[in-house]
Amino acid sequence: MPGFDLPYQPIRRELYAPAELFKGFDSKDKTSWGKTDDFKIYCHFVIKGSSAPTDPYEGMMQALHDNSITQSTYSIIKDRKVAAIMGDHELRRDTPAYRDVALLARRLTQNGFLMCTGGGPGTMEAVHFGALLAARNYSDLDFDKMLIRLKTQPVLPPHLEKIVVLNDGKLKVDQELVAHAHAWFEPAYSIYSEISAPSQSLAVPTWNYGQEPTTPFATRTAKYFQNSIREDGLLALAKHGIIFSQGKAGTIQEIFQNATQNFYNTFHYFSPMVLLGVEYWEKTYPVVGVLRKIFSTDFNKHLLVTDNIKDAAEFIERYIP
Repeated sequence: MPGFDLPYQPIRRELYAPAELFKGFDSKDKTSWGKTDDFKIYCHFVIKGSSAPTDPYEGMMQALHDNSITQSTYSIIKDRKVAAIMGDHELRRDTPAYRDVALLARRLTQNGFLMCTGGGPGTMEAVHFGALLAARNYSDLDFDKMLIRLKTQPVLPPHLEKIVVLNDGKLKVDQELVAHAHAWFEPAYSIYSEISAPSQSLAVPTWNYGQEPTTPFATRTAKYFQNSIREDGLLALAKHGIIFSQGKAGTIQEIFQNATQNFYNTFHYFSPMVLLGVEYWEKTYPVVGVLRKIFSTDFNKHLLVTDNIKDAAEFIERYIP
């Protein structure tokens, strides 16, 4: 912002596009993920106190930014059928589950849905990868070839939470972890850069988890400073349904947060819920029993538990909020 030492514009007119968020990235420079505007904003966020800035001015600028992101998001989703897929942020790129989620998102995008996620790695990345290739000029063979390229870096690097360390007000960046993040991010960014006609999708990440690369596959990114605002908003956007793939604490939190909104009719509609993975959600993490108690006779009308991605897609496609 002119006249102020801020790496971000506090009052925005539109959401972030990959070209803006990842400005500075160079596939040949293994340190360049640390030079992107996205990472610079994250470093600034950490220095200023992360989600609890001690500087009132900084807090006010972040609030202005997040409000403008919300307003821009409303303009993007207006008159759109928005659906979301939630799941494990550590889901490997080389697993059948990653491919299934991508295919599910691809089908729903082709059928007129705007796919939305938290914008991070794992399940979230798979959603945007599938949505990106939903245009009819990208064949199943194109999909598989690009997925093979992603599999060259299958696992999200560990210990990224230590990529920056704040000590006595000074920020230290671990360049080795930056190089690991760059290597993992590079095939995704290269694929995105080659797509001439990307299908739209919406990512809603947060700099609260800024150590994890935001996906470049989303055509528009509503990135927030405050995770609490982002979390509530993300679930509220997807009024045409949310599919919950396998995940742990974060995904379970989202299941019951969504269930609470539905139970109390918070947004004046019921957002259908699909739990993808029968044994996982009935036995490994048995949330189904609790949901059956909550929704009683309405369970089968509004919720589906399935292993089949075709059934999951059809349930979302035929549901009228």
